[in-house]
Amino acid sequence: MKFSIAMIVVMIMTIGACTQKSILFTRHGAISPKIYTEIDRDYYWNINPEDLTEIGLKYHYSLGQSKIGAQIMDLNGNCIYENLEIQASTDQRVILSTIGFLKGLCPLNYVDIIKKFFREYYAQYSTNAEAWNLIIFGFLFHGHQQTVCPALKSLKKQIQTCDYYKQKEKSFKSRQEFDEVFFIIQKAYPNKILNKLSITLSEIQDIYDDYSCNRVQGFVFPNPSKSAVEFMEEVVIFIRYYEDNSELLENQAQLTEPFKWLISQLYSSTPFSWYSGHESNQFAILSVISDIQPIIPFASQLDFIVKNDLVMVYFNKIHIQSKFCEDGYYCTRQQIVNYMMQYIP
Repeated sequence: MKFSIAMIVVMIMTIGACTQKSILFTRHGAISPKIYTEIDRDYYWNINPEDLTEIGLKYHYSLGQSKIGAQIMDLNGNCIYENLEIQASTDQRVILSTIGFLKGLCPLNYVDIIKKFFREYYAQYSTNAEAWNLIIFGFLFHGHQQTVCPALKSLKKQIQTCDYYKQKEKSFKSRQEFDEVFFIIQKAYPNKILNKLSITLSEIQDIYDDYSCNRVQGFVFPNPSKSAVEFMEEVVIFIRYYEDNSELLENQAQLTEPFKWLISQLYSSTPFSWYSGHESNQFAILSVISDIQPIIPFASQLDFIVKNDLVMVYFNKIHIQSKFCEDGYYCTRQQIVNYMMQYIP
């Protein structure tokens, strides 16, 4: 959809000349499954695992459109680059989501905004001049190999072998819904002989991921019942909020870097700050700032709205209670900083 200058002005007037600041965390749009089942590989997918899909790109284009505002635009409806603070992961699914978002946010000059962003932010990751030119002119990216902190693996092993984890796993697998989920896993891998007793919670999480990705694309498999979906969501919530973000892991990079950035943006004069990332960012943040434990959908939004000295937290447009202060709904910037500092080594 193309926008005229007049349409941009109307949208800005509709939104209103509000002086509040938004610090937004988003998850990328819809992607292909992380692990392809035999059904996926033979019938559904022909792109790399975890790549952004066309539907996922459209998610973020629409999301960008919803954030158009007077604070970031000049009188001609062009985005002012200096009024945007952008952080983004270097994964393909996030890069393309970022491009889609900026195209929706800045319809009249998104090409210039994207070029400036890539030059300023992604140049630090490029070691190949020829590939770097592709970034600028073709919106491709040649990135660095990501490494995993070695300590995380040993910490996860401790968690998975503790009594509480094993009791939870046993409890999940004793439920009736597990029978249906195991049947789905069998259908997903018709050439494998599977032992029901050896199925792990991580494998249940993987088939839920497969269901989530395929459902968005309109694929008919897997097609679990409502109770089976709710069961798998319970498993995912346990893994993401307990195993991935237990006290042993809270002070790892999942929180340190996002919180350091968030603190800097609380006192920044930039009207719109945006952290384009993954579900893991929002799982980690919510695990320590709130008692809610939701599933993080594609294109999920975690928004910190700053009005004068007060900050409100919204999860997918719903005002949530935080742990930053006693009230939880309207906390000062300093209260938020004091709370977050305990998670920054």
